[in-house]
Amino acid sequence: MSAFALGIISGLLAAFMQSCSYLGGRSFLARYGNSTQLMMGSLIISGVAAVIAAPFLLQNVDFSSWRVWLYIAMSDIGLLAGHWGFFSAQKHIESSRIASLLGLKMLVVVMLTIVLLRESFTIVQYSALFVAVASGTLMNWSRGKLEWHGMGYLVLSFFGYALSDLGIQLLVKELDIANPILGGINGFIINYSLTGVLALLLFKPVKMNLKMLYGVLPQGICWVVSMIGLYICFGLLGAAFGNVLQASRGIISLVIGVILSTFAIKNFDEQKQSSRVWMRKGIAALLMFAAIVTYALSKR
Repeated sequence: MSAFALGIISGLLAAFMQSCSYLGGRSFLARYGNSTQLMMGSLIISGVAAVIAAPFLLQNVDFSSWRVWLYIAMSDIGLLAGHWGFFSAQKHIESSRIASLLGLKMLVVVMLTIVLLRESFTIVQYSALFVAVASGTLMNWSRGKLEWHGMGYLVLSFFGYALSDLGIQLLVKELDIANPILGGINGFIINYSLTGVLALLLFKPVKMNLKMLYGVLPQGICWVVSMIGLYICFGLLGAAFGNVLQASRGIISLVIGVILSTFAIKNFDEQKQSSRVWMRKGIAALLMFAAIVTYALSKR
């Protein structure tokens, strides 16, 4: 399998598992209503997975390099800010809507990529980005308006996750491990071991308990799988292209939202909507799919 194909597959896997993790997080918030506890629990589960994997998969890493520590700081600080903003937004906005709105993060990633990494984009790629962002917005135009309550938290998550995405890309490349899958896993181990230890130290101060940690488990497991896919994807294709692939969360979450709203499944708060709204969302999903394919072909 080529590196390009592996990057796309790992990116789409990450998008699918992130959509599933959002539902796990929504269920926890419906039960406990505390976004800080959800964030800490998620980081603890990810940290435990990273520590367990470390003795078997961690390669020789030059921790004396200032670049490694800079990229770790970018990844972890951005992750904490993004997590807190995202989980706080989930208390106010449906998971399927957040997943598609999160596609707006692409704009921040592209801006940081141009400013910090001096990368350039073609007209075709800019057009694909615009269509993907517009599709994410259209997908949320339910009942004639966007749901703005909680958007401040979501904007914070855009900038936090965008900074983290660039840190992930740079860290995985800095590790320079020949096997891209192993390189992505090593990036995950390094970042989440540190944030997991920090979260564990805050276990009692944020009033977590084992019952709550068990409640975070579905979200945490999905997040671990999604992050491994994300690290591999960003290492191979870069954060900008990876975020275009991540926009497929909107399509995936649309399908999940249809299922949840149809059966009115408890604790997920996905509202039933008219056929006109679902048709509008379906058109937006097709536009988003076309944008993703166009960007991929331009990179190919």
